[in-house]
Amino acid sequence: MDKIEWKNSSYETVGGELIPQAQTLGAGYNQESGISRNSPMKLLLKRLLWPLVNLRNYLVIDGFIQREAGRLITGYLTAGSVFLEIGCGDMSLRKYLPENFWYNALDLNLSDFHILRALGSRERTNIVVASATEIPASSNVASLLVSTETFEHIPDIDRAVDEIHRVAKPGAVLICSIPNNYCRKYEVKGPHPGHIQAWSYDEFKAYMEKRNFEFIEGFMKGKWLPFPLWLTKSSYQLPLSSVSEKDNTNFFYVFRVRKTGTIDR
Repeated sequence: MDKIEWKNSSYETVGGELIPQAQTLGAGYNQESGISRNSPMKLLLKRLLWPLVNLRNYLVIDGFIQREAGRLITGYLTAGSVFLEIGCGDMSLRKYLPENFWYNALDLNLSDFHILRALGSRERTNIVVASATEIPASSNVASLLVSTETFEHIPDIDRAVDEIHRVAKPGAVLICSIPNNYCRKYEVKGPHPGHIQAWSYDEFKAYMEKRNFEFIEGFMKGKWLPFPLWLTKSSYQLPLSSVSEKDNTNFFYVFRVRKTGTIDR
C-alpha cells in the first residue's frame, strides 16, 4: 500500500500538480520522452471522444490485455502489497487497485491528457516520468510489479529487467505481457515498427528465468480478426486462446523475484 518515493531532479506542472521527472531521461525507440502536451482544444476533443475510443479498444482491440492483467493483479494483490507499474501508458490498470492502495507508476512518455484523467479519478496516484532502464527509486521497494506490452519497445532490455529486479522486494511478483511477434497478424501485416525485441513464448520464459525471475504461471491469448488492410490499419482481436502459438497475438506471464544467485548471462 506504500507510496514509493521518487528520486528526481525536476518537476513538470500538469493541471496545477507537480509531476516528477527523472534526472536522466533519454529518448525511446520510435518514442518521445517527457510529457506530451495538448492544446486546450485538443484536450477538450479528447475528453469528448475518449469514452468511445476507449470502449472500442476495450472490446475489440487490446482490452483483453488490460482485463487479463487486472485479473492477475486482483489474484496476486495482498494487504501489504506495494504496487508498481512499468510502462503505464494511459494508466488504465489503476482501476484494479483498491482505493487505499497507492498507484505507483512510471513511463518514459506520458500524455497530459492521461495524467489529468488519472489524477482526477484517484487520490493516491504517484507517477513519474522515467525510463525502465533507470528507475528513480530505491532498491527493494515494490512487491507487486506489472508491465504490459512494454518490454518489446526497450532497446537495452537487459538493463531494464535488471532495474526491475533491483527495485523489487525479495519474493515480489512480476505480472507482464508481451506481443507474439511471430503470430499470423504480423506475418500478414508486417512487423510492428516499434517492436525491437521478439521472443517466442518459451524464449521469454527462459530469458526471465536466467535473470532471476522464477516462472509461476503463464498463458497465450488473442485471436486476430484478419480484416483487409485497405479497410483498417487497426488490429482487431478477440479474447480467445488457440492451441497453436502462432494463432495467439499475446503472451502473459507471472514471475517471482529471486534475490539469491547470479544472473546467467
